Amino acid sequence: MNDDLPASASLKSARTDPDDPAFRVRYMNSSDLWSAPRLTQVVDVRHARMIYLSGQAPADAAYKVASGDFRAQMHKVFDNIEAALAAAGATLADIVKTTTYITDIAHRAAMREVRAERLGHLQAPPANTALVVASLIEPEFLVEVDVVAAVPLR
Repeated sequence: MNDDLPASASLKSARTDPDDPAFRVRYMNSSDLWSAPRLTQVVDVRHARMIYLSGQAPADAAYKVASGDFRAQMHKVFDNIEAALAAAGATLADIVKTTTYITDIAHRAAMREVRAERLGHLQAPPANTALVVASLIEPEFLVEVDVVAAVPLR
């Protein structure tokens, strides 16, 4: 395994596990790509157990949406993500990639703010793709997020 970074890559953060020295997650950006303070363009994962979550919607266990407010829905989505990750023995810190779907571009700023609230404590943010879509599977859903996480092999 070659750990050298290409000349165009800058390492933002790296995570390893002392109990599994082969496990490594590197968050980096290339100088050939645009960048923003809370953006990671490339996440390199080595020797990990990968966890893939279905798109998490703002519904509770009874499939009810408690609020029509976008921020409340976004927080509920992250609550659901935390619960799903916990079931697999992972946390928000283990997320390496998200895909965020919103139904209205007007929610873009709120999406970014809630994402920063929920993931801002991380050394580097996960890679993210954000899309504005015409609708989600239920008309009351304003946001959905799917997740990929990586944890050390055990």
